Amino acid sequence: MNRPSEVVVVPLVGPFHTRFPRYNAVRVREVVRAAEVEALAVAALPPGALADPGWQGTHELALPLAVVPWAVRHGMPVHTVGSFPGLPGEPGEADDERDFVAYLEQFEAGAERVRRVRGTQAPLEELLRTPLDLKRILAELLPAIDAHQARRAAEFGEGPGTGWLAARSAVVAERVAALPYRRVALLAGVDDVPELRKALAAMSSPPRLEYPDAALPAEPGAEERTRSLLDVAMLGDTNDPEALLGALRAVDAPEARYHEANLILEHGELADALAVLELALRSDFAEPYYLPGFLLARIGQVYDLVGDRQAALRSYRGVLALDFAPAEAVEAAAAGIREAFGTVEPRHAEAQAGEGGADAR
Repeated sequence: MNRPSEVVVVPLVGPFHTRFPRYNAVRVREVVRAAEVEALAVAALPPGALADPGWQGTHELALPLAVVPWAVRHGMPVHTVGSFPGLPGEPGEADDERDFVAYLEQFEAGAERVRRVRGTQAPLEELLRTPLDLKRILAELLPAIDAHQARRAAEFGEGPGTGWLAARSAVVAERVAALPYRRVALLAGVDDVPELRKALAAMSSPPRLEYPDAALPAEPGAEERTRSLLDVAMLGDTNDPEALLGALRAVDAPEARYHEANLILEHGELADALAVLELALRSDFAEPYYLPGFLLARIGQVYDLVGDRQAALRSYRGVLALDFAPAEAVEAAAAGIREAFGTVEPRHAEAQAGEGGADAR
């Protein structure tokens, strides 16, 4: 049986993909495509995760947003190989690291150790305040993470204080090594990458480890630029909503209509927002994975605001009938079924809808 002789390690940065336009979810997909691998090994999800639609709630949003759908469409095998404390047969328990730190902080010497470890987080926090591309993630962020984790291991020892990182990385390395392919891409959370590389390199027959070529593709394509625009709209992070609204109107996609409606709602134009949302509903809005839940929850709220309670209830129940909907959309729909949106106190309404609406990502 073949064993991987080449492993391309692709770092994932969780929700920061929406804040890094040069390393957004579409760019990750293109990086994987350019690596020309035979299969994907996903360390960000535990074995068997893809059998349950709930896996799409992962904080590594590049996976459900771009990478896994692309792999499935192209018939590329996807293997989930992650190891997480607290799951059956995995090293450690889910709360070990938190409990260990809390115990140390009860004592002066222990609290000093914790302070030294936390002091090494400052370079990470500074880096994450600026939009990073893959080149800077490889050259700056990963070394800063490695330095932080080395200090943590020195102060706490490998075990509960490190979240059993070394032990879990060894488990993942064995799972990757068991895959029957010559060349695979290992997609892992950036916090796990340094230790995973060490675990793979320490194997008796280690594969050749690569990082993806940060220069491929050299420039963002149209789809990447559109993804960045939609990410900005989702975050509500703009100083020029009129310009954002104009840019969204130029995008022929149901997600763009959803964000367009949210911006219109901010100006109190209920009828116009409802018309845009209904236009989105008449299209194929199955993707991206979060859109069905967010769109139905939002239009339910708008139906409530215009006094069409029956249409609102149908929309809310539609959210709850989906195989997957983001937790924020489910919460908004459940609240809307209990009580019509807009009849609650304003502060409560904001909590139901999340920042900018039912979307909170």
